[in-house]
Amino acid sequence: MVIGAPVLEVDGLGFDIGPRKLWDELSLSVRPGDAVAVLGPSGQGKSTLLRCLGGLQTPLRGAVRLRGEDVHRSVRRARRLMRRDRVGFVVQDHAVVPQWTIEQNLGVVRPSGVPRRERDERVQEAANAVGLGGRLRMRAGFLSGGEQQRVAAARVLVQRPLLVLADEPTASLDEMSAALVRDALEQLRSAGSAIVVATHDATMQAWAGGRIAL
Repeated sequence: MVIGAPVLEVDGLGFDIGPRKLWDELSLSVRPGDAVAVLGPSGQGKSTLLRCLGGLQTPLRGAVRLRGEDVHRSVRRARRLMRRDRVGFVVQDHAVVPQWTIEQNLGVVRPSGVPRRERDERVQEAANAVGLGGRLRMRAGFLSGGEQQRVAAARVLVQRPLLVLADEPTASLDEMSAALVRDALEQLRSAGSAIVVATHDATMQAWAGGRIAL
């Protein structure tokens, strides 16, 4: 674990669906190099929690701070820039554009202040890290589901965000693809990213140093 001030602070977070409380009074602090697994049965709001942490959904109660800044009190443009530069997402449905090549899907990540040459180098390095370095010109639509999830993991390697939010990143993957996705997340954690991952995967749970149950 890398010692430092918290990347993510969650204070008294609550979210309801109608009369049902998904979770309430949820508090959490995640420092650089920390990885926290979010546990709970399906339907308990793990994906909703990740969306709230990333500023995509607004909690009903409590606050989310990224490096001390309240995520949900920022103006819309500031939240968009935050997600571009500071928060990386790995989602269940891969979020790749099937008509684009792997290279284009990775190159869409454009953190501010990163020159194009460096970004291109990151794209190649990220593709190599997930075992797709020789197929950058292949359209993503021709990839298997596991390979598309590896592209999703490679995107955050290109981005190198402060915070990574991963929603079941190894669900339904074969052993090789799951290991490559975990390795990508470990590379980010070793570099100082804070990681919050919703998962039912026992191996992923064991990899994460912290746990929070919903």
